[in-house]
Amino acid sequence: MQATALAHPNVALVKYWGKQDGDRNLPATPSLSITLAGLTTRTTVTVDPNLTSDRVTLNGDLTDDPKITACLARLKAQATQPVHLAIDTTNDFPTAAGLASSASGFAALVVAVNAALGLKLSTDELCDEARRASDRPRGRCWVVSSPSPRTGRNSC
Repeated sequence: MQATALAHPNVALVKYWGKQDGDRNLPATPSLSITLAGLTTRTTVTVDPNLTSDRVTLNGDLTDDPKITACLARLKAQATQPVHLAIDTTNDFPTAAGLASSASGFAALVVAVNAALGLKLSTDELCDEARRASDRPRGRCWVVSSPSPRTGRNSC
């Protein structure tokens, strides 16, 4: 199976400070960000039986980011059988330049892995998984992230 997902970076207009729950990346205070729809991250995930481990490239370079590894482990644990993935991510904007490429990268990654593995995760589950690595709007042009004491979720 193969799947490709697109996502757009977001920039914080009002940035939160502190975390309510570091493991789930829940903010302690609200923030406001806007999506930059003119910029795109494209991630293609391929289930590859010839691989002995996952292979991840970012803008053509192999990467071994612990956050990506952890995200993949959580998602692959829900698959019906063990698999190895070839993942290719490209940004059409500068990476690691303050444009929230990690937010768009993880959003595209979780959507593409979900589709390639046929996991059928809900929008809430996809949002939660992407947020664990980076705060991410849910398909909107803006987001207000605010911790909910009742649910522990952002109100985005």
